[in-house]
Amino acid sequence: MLKRFRSIGFFLIDTCELPVDRLQPRQRRISTIQGASTLPHRVRELDPTRILIVKKTVFKPARQSLIEAGLGDRILNTKPLPFPSHGNQRKFRTMIRRLVNKNRPRKVD
Repeated sequence: MLKRFRSIGFFLIDTCELPVDRLQPRQRRISTIQGASTLPHRVRELDPTRILIVKKTVFKPARQSLIEAGLGDRILNTKPLPFPSHGNQRKFRTMIRRLVNKNRPRKVD
């Protein structure tokens, strides 16, 4: 799926630069907020035209940080995409497919 994702002009960037999956919940929230504060800089370097934010716990801080940095118009989703694990793979694929197809640039003939 990531290869296909990349082939249509998307790429993946983590909010947190270091893994947080083994951290305690409080430390994970702190790391997410800190990561979200550096996200606009990293996003600007990559200069995507469209942004999708994945995972409920990341959505609010990442979205807020991107909006404050003037990148809010690039965010495609208005609610978080589910993290594609623990049985959420089908829902993730369905939601991402809809968002990508809905926002795909139209070909000009």
